[in-house]
Amino acid sequence: MNPIATKIRKLREIHGYPQEYVAFQLGVSQAAYSKKETGRTELTLTVLQQVSSLYNISLNDLLSLTLQDLMITAISRQ
Repeated sequence: MNPIATKIRKLREIHGYPQEYVAFQLGVSQAAYSKKETGRTELTLTVLQQVSSLYNISLNDLLSLTLQDLMITAISRQ
């Protein structure tokens, strides 16, 4: 699994959202979102922006922070 896909999965888990909810927020099917989260399809810039907005983190943080630092940031902003 690619590092960004791992990050978006962990963010979803921290927030307690099911894949169906995140998929709905992104305007895609649950199956399409699952493929993004597992790294089977590419994450576009638009999707990354939507994900960062959903979880109230900056796109820069999503892309540049380590998984551990991103989790700490996400938890502190809940």
